[in-house]
Amino acid sequence: MVCNNDLNIIPQNNQNGSTGSAGYAGASGNTAGPAEPETPKEHHPTLPGLEEYFPPPPLEFNNSSISLTEEAQELLKKWEAESTSSRGACINIFPSGEITGGFFRTGRRSLPRKKERIVSQEFTRQARKTIRRAVESGLTTFRLFITLTFDPKQSQLDEAGHVDQLWAKEKFKRFLNTVKRKYDRKAEKAETAKNELSYIWTAEIQELNTKNIHFHILVDQPFIPVQWLVMIWGQAANSVNVKRITNQEHAAKYMLKYMSKGHCPIEGKRYGMTQNLLDQIRPQKIRFAGEDRREAFRKVKREFYWDIENNGGKVTDFGLSIPAPRRSRVWRDKKGMLRTTKGVPKELSERFLHALEKPMKRIDFEEEVDAAHPDNSSDDLPF
Repeated sequence: MVCNNDLNIIPQNNQNGSTGSAGYAGASGNTAGPAEPETPKEHHPTLPGLEEYFPPPPLEFNNSSISLTEEAQELLKKWEAESTSSRGACINIFPSGEITGGFFRTGRRSLPRKKERIVSQEFTRQARKTIRRAVESGLTTFRLFITLTFDPKQSQLDEAGHVDQLWAKEKFKRFLNTVKRKYDRKAEKAETAKNELSYIWTAEIQELNTKNIHFHILVDQPFIPVQWLVMIWGQAANSVNVKRITNQEHAAKYMLKYMSKGHCPIEGKRYGMTQNLLDQIRPQKIRFAGEDRREAFRKVKREFYWDIENNGGKVTDFGLSIPAPRRSRVWRDKKGMLRTTKGVPKELSERFLHALEKPMKRIDFEEEVDAAHPDNSSDDLPF
């Protein structure tokens, strides 16, 4: 049987005169040498998102100034610093005298959060602390408490028949900007910051009646014309209520009273304040890096456990909180019963800081001695 192939195999003569099949590596005879292997292409490391910091290929991935730009070198230094883990303790001293502290550990990265609009049911603990610290700092005296409500007949409603929250937030934002611009201009003309407007605002839902959103504002101005507020608010005449504040403890009580209400779904932010108030309540941060300082902080925390707990503070395994100094106060509740608010002595914070300072200074001195005499063993020192 004869098979006809469509492929034309052309016999070729080699140097010895023998024929062989071209293209077959295992052909007999002294055929031409094997083809040289192809040189693999040079692979350059891909750095997604960082191409603009590196020069074009060929790229030598090292720390030399030739292959990396200045921005890339700073970026690599930052990565190296973040990758090294260190532990210690830190304390925050607020202008009001409040002290918080705890342990820290570096070198851990958290995943980035997705930016999306959140619907919250109540104020977080951190929000309550921020507003309380702004009022208790004593650096700003609040004089007026303003409440803004909406008339459903003059407002944009949602599908449920309530005032639309996004529309209400935009209207409230324009209201605050108008009021602040007016008093900021007054401050510029008078060339003083005394008339500069400072405020804290919170949002709330009327649970019992209309289920509509409304706003409360603490303002440091002694007088703002109510008729002007009603005009720029653009709602009914009774939609603006202004109360005068004579006691700063009442100012904090007003805000915390409305913040204590729960089950009020609000979309977006629930509170806010001017930037000058945020700058005023920014604490002084002190870090104690190292295992020795971390253990010294733990020992002092244990020594002051009962003193802090008995004066309204809190001590946990992870940190502590010492409230701001305040005087004891006697007051009547709604039922006419006498109540007493226990005071917090100023000496508590002072004694805690003094007790924490001693071991930290000792550790600093030991490190200075070890750095000055690196060859000597610290076991031979007299302390």
